[in-house]
Amino acid sequence: MKSLSKIFSINAGHDASIVYMEDGNVSWMIEEERYSHKKHDEKAYLSISNANGIVSPDSVVLITMLHHPDTMDKSKNVEDFTNILVCKVLKRATIAYKNCSSEHHLQHAATGFYNSGFDEAVCVVVDGAGAFVHDCGHEVESIYTASYPDDFRLLSQKAVPWFSKKDTHTLKDPTIGIGFAYAGVSEYLGFGLLGSGTVMGLAPYGEEDPDIKPFIVDGKVNEEFFERDETGARFIPYDPLPPISPIFDSIRDPRVKYQKLCNLAYRLQKDFETYMVGVIKRAIDISGCKNVVLSGGCALNCVGNYEYLKHLPEGSKLFVEPICYDAGTSLGLAMLEWRMASKSMEKKPLEHLYLGPPQRHYIPDGAYDVSLSDVVDVIDRGEAVAIFQGRSEQGPRALGNRSLLFDPRVENAREIMNDIKGRELFRPFAASVMKEHADVFFDMRGLEESPFMMYAMDAYEEHWDTIPGVLHVDKTCRIQTVTREQNQNYYDLIDAFYERTGIPMLLNTSLNLSGDTICETVDDAIATLKRSKINYLYLPECGKMVHIPENSNAGMKGKIYYGLYRK
Repeated sequence: MKSLSKIFSINAGHDASIVYMEDGNVSWMIEEERYSHKKHDEKAYLSISNANGIVSPDSVVLITMLHHPDTMDKSKNVEDFTNILVCKVLKRATIAYKNCSSEHHLQHAATGFYNSGFDEAVCVVVDGAGAFVHDCGHEVESIYTASYPDDFRLLSQKAVPWFSKKDTHTLKDPTIGIGFAYAGVSEYLGFGLLGSGTVMGLAPYGEEDPDIKPFIVDGKVNEEFFERDETGARFIPYDPLPPISPIFDSIRDPRVKYQKLCNLAYRLQKDFETYMVGVIKRAIDISGCKNVVLSGGCALNCVGNYEYLKHLPEGSKLFVEPICYDAGTSLGLAMLEWRMASKSMEKKPLEHLYLGPPQRHYIPDGAYDVSLSDVVDVIDRGEAVAIFQGRSEQGPRALGNRSLLFDPRVENAREIMNDIKGRELFRPFAASVMKEHADVFFDMRGLEESPFMMYAMDAYEEHWDTIPGVLHVDKTCRIQTVTREQNQNYYDLIDAFYERTGIPMLLNTSLNLSGDTICETVDDAIATLKRSKINYLYLPECGKMVHIPENSNAGMKGKIYYGLYRK
């Protein structure tokens, strides 16, 4: 495949995604959930259908990765899926099919390494569970060395026995893995197996508690409190923990009723950080390499990512892959296949995440002309403003193209914004801050920037009262540094707010409501306003604003709305 120049890569497991690459450059990427409005959607039907007219119809190599083949229609094999869903789009394409479902952690490692800009690196991949290995289990933790153009060498791997083979496995040093452990506690707390981010937000409300038993013993996951099943590792509660699934979203401070559960989340997060620091240090030791790439779903733990910076050996560097969860495997697969075919040594470090498919945006009815000052007026008087522009961000974080903005000076901003979005009232928010001012407000721990919002950083005490709206209970904030080169319209809006208020940042959260996914189209954005307490939509590319006053549908859950909408 030396002539390979165009790649169409599909992840058809959960967090389904597709990537189109030309000459080693990512032309566009999209997650299926952005079209289906079904979080973590595991099929790629709509994504592929919407690729019609975007993908060049010649010399395309199709690469299909299936994380969980059972999620596919069992009446069709992979070739049927390829022919039916893809050949309709790539009508005259020359298609070479390749199934790479056995290389899940390798794809995570490839995504992070090629995006990092490092010449060489040691790649640490930790997630819930990856590919089936040794015919009896799933990978949960892998360490690779990586160098150009395509040299990935597995140094260490841990796996969890598949639940039906737990008594007959032949795995060396089997473990449920820290990812499964975190997911199990998340499910126990009522947030679901994929709700680990909410547990991370709950943890700062906890404290040291001798009644909460450790999750890590002698450097290994304490499996005494977990029971394996087909979905993962179920947490087995013990006294004196309160009953399962409290209604967290009805209280402002979860410590009032659920201190023990807060303590449970606190212990889990601290033990998670300790464990991951150990894995990273071990990776450096066994590889002899101080450039560390972190990927896999556990790399979404932005609190942990910040903690690791304190423990890196001198001279070490850390790159955390922003699309580190399973949606990123389609990207890693495409990158690796291109390198294997081209043998290119050129580095292509990640510059931005505005990778959504190009689309034609229309100006909604009723839109009116506004200046930056007009938009700042709305934010300054305490109203939320949605911003919609350009190509959508990929990954789980909104970075100014599909964002909901608010004034960081408002003390009860967290309560207001969580009410607008229909989320638990204790959950924190992020801040988009002008890069040149970030280290004035936050302890960057040696980082020059944080463009992908992968670190929850300590705010300096002298600014706690200045920006209370973006600070969590522990006075941390997940930050995105912004430059004019990265996103001119967004930077200019923050700059205008800075000129007015002296505060070089805005509260930033994703443009969606609870249960729904980040908006992809203008129609999605307008629909979100119509069923919420968000009254303003700013379209900076055309200098327009849309005002949709709150109506009787405000507060409707996204998943309920879209279920009705699709009918």
